[in-house]
Amino acid sequence: MIAIWYVALAALLFVGIKFSKKKEWNDGNMSFDQTKCFLGFCAVIICFHHMAQVTCAPWLNPVFIRKGLDIFVTAGYPMVGMFLFCSGFGLYKSAKTKPDFFKRFIPVRIIPILIPTILTELVYVYFRHLRHLPIRFKNPFMTGNHDTVHPFIWYIPCILLLYILFYVGFGLFKKDWAGILTVALGSGAWVFFCIRYGYGTWWFNTVHMFFLGILVSKFEKKFFESCKKLYALKLIITIAAAAVLWRLADNAGNLYFQITHTYWTEANGYKADLFAWIFQFLYTIAFAMLYYLLSMKMKVGNPVLRFLGKFTLELYLIHGIFINMFGYCMIKEPALPVYYIKNVPLFVLVVLACSIPVSFGLSLIDKKVGKILRPKKVN
Repeated sequence: MIAIWYVALAALLFVGIKFSKKKEWNDGNMSFDQTKCFLGFCAVIICFHHMAQVTCAPWLNPVFIRKGLDIFVTAGYPMVGMFLFCSGFGLYKSAKTKPDFFKRFIPVRIIPILIPTILTELVYVYFRHLRHLPIRFKNPFMTGNHDTVHPFIWYIPCILLLYILFYVGFGLFKKDWAGILTVALGSGAWVFFCIRYGYGTWWFNTVHMFFLGILVSKFEKKFFESCKKLYALKLIITIAAAAVLWRLADNAGNLYFQITHTYWTEANGYKADLFAWIFQFLYTIAFAMLYYLLSMKMKVGNPVLRFLGKFTLELYLIHGIFINMFGYCMIKEPALPVYYIKNVPLFVLVVLACSIPVSFGLSLIDKKVGKILRPKKVN
């Protein structure tokens, strides 16, 4: 029965797709509408990724393993990379085309992130209280063991930092070279900070994609035209590179131990994570370039993707609530869920059926509050 969901995902992406004719190109491959549609799909894949991690991830207690979503266990970070890539691209383009962009930056960009973050964080606080789990706000400069109240909250400090760097670099300094340098140095500092204090690779393995998005946006016309030349060859090379890097990124940890002839220890595990990060860094770039090349000849879009693209952040933050309510445990063992749904296809159905309408409702609140706080447009 799980095959139904694979068919549904394929239909979600490919229904309504339009192909460009020979010697014709999709000039709007990075348009707002197309990127929102694709990011709607990416958000759904992230949901499947987190559902896979509580049903079939190899590190789970064998008692709780239910096969079916195995392909999604490591599918999350390239999707997050696409969010950061499109964010960097869109911010730069908006900064250059909207005269009041930086005056409206906080209510338009920051407030819509904070509202769902705070509300969903409160839900997890309630969950911990309900199951008598301790709530500890740990020192971010403590090495290792960076469990958070909201298990998927890592994305929020990362994206907020990148937005602030963009605002300072492009809004206050007002020079492209200063903005690019600010984002580059700030992103590097984030990576160094996460490595220095033992944060998991997911905290920093996609941060570079925001910077890449800015560069592609700045040189959009030149980049698009350069991709046209020897397009078929570039597409084949990118497909091959993405496939190889995908396999290496997924198996880099084991590969490290084979190369070094060592066994897992805390120190070696740390080194294996850094080794894996190198391939994850490269794979996310290859994945984004593959999407870019394909989107030059294909236009993705249908009513369902357009709908999902309106509340991707809310869906990201909320779906974990229902995973915890209906997965094998609430936040961590031995805390019991509200109801354990062992059947994987049914589990997927319930999580999505609950997450999507709640996320959409929360997005309406975000927009309402943002509209109230937003200054009037400059004529």
